[in-house]
Amino acid sequence: LDFALTAPSSFGHRPVEFVVVRDKGRIKDIGRCKTLGGSQIDGADAVVVVMVDTHDAKQSEFWIEDASISSSYILLAAEHHGVGACWVHIRNRTGRKDTSDREIRSLLGVPEGYTVLNLVALGEKGETKRPYTMDDLDRSKIHREMF
Repeated sequence: LDFALTAPSSFGHRPVEFVVVRDKGRIKDIGRCKTLGGSQIDGADAVVVVMVDTHDAKQSEFWIEDASISSSYILLAAEHHGVGACWVHIRNRTGRKDTSDREIRSLLGVPEGYTVLNLVALGEKGETKRPYTMDDLDRSKIHREMF
């Protein structure tokens, strides 16, 4: 997570905060906070809950971008260290009785005002895919000077 703390953020505010969960029972409880896709964290060795205090005006305008960049850094660091990692989206997702965000915050004792963007499940890789090659890249997506 030290690497994620170095991620750039809007105006250098560094608004992103993390809750690291390693307890297997709590990981299962977090997975139940999402009606679709929560099972992606079953079997994870750890789950990182990525959030921002969105009631802080300095941090709220670009919170999604800031949290996304930090999450991407976690994914890149995991790959670098040979750890499996999976982004599990939480924002605007449905939980069992409320939004996934609210259910997770309640479960983990997160203060009011924070919003959870996503989880990053960490553990053993479920599969190993071949690395991309330069031939795999769709360069038609790159435009120069104008579209």
